[in-house]
Amino acid sequence: MARPLTSSSEQAKTDEYSQFKMLFDEYYRPLTVFAMQYVGDMDTAREIVQGFFVKLWESRETLRIKVSVKAYFYQSIKNACYNYSKSRHRRMDINTEMPVTVVEEDVLDRMIEIESKERLYKAIEKLPDRCKKIFKMSRFKQMKHAEIAKKLNISEKTIESQISIAVKKLMKLKKLLLIFFYYILFPGCIAVMVLI
Repeated sequence: MARPLTSSSEQAKTDEYSQFKMLFDEYYRPLTVFAMQYVGDMDTAREIVQGFFVKLWESRETLRIKVSVKAYFYQSIKNACYNYSKSRHRRMDINTEMPVTVVEEDVLDRMIEIESKERLYKAIEKLPDRCKKIFKMSRFKQMKHAEIAKKLNISEKTIESQISIAVKKLMKLKKLLLIFFYYILFPGCIAVMVLI
């Protein structure tokens, strides 16, 4: 049975807006990263995702989602990216009324990948400030220890120590363990998260 996206008619409009804002806050960033993988441009990806949410808001009274909200969102963004690629225009051509009944395997794989990156990025943001700064310089900007030490006017030993602290703290997060090893071994794969 299809689930309505909006609250029941008895609830106040503020509840409807709050529900929409909660969905936007939860999905905007990962959907933008997801879209960027298809269109290759962060501004275009943001435009596509913003356009999707505008259409979603406009159709909130009539839209019925027959799959999970997450699957619907990702499949809709993928379709919007394909539409953009075909037209090469800035105009969004998203049909939110067309039901998504099958979520393609690559969409699910990318959803998992993006959510994993998002969890890792949030864990990195929780590191102590100095440790986080050094870790990001090392892993995101791919700076050598000597370069970081010179830029921050501290010893290389301190850099090694701070990176070691970061790694230990991140490894404690059991859910992130496998993700951590993959993205630390291949730091260029996570650099896209810094752009948003």
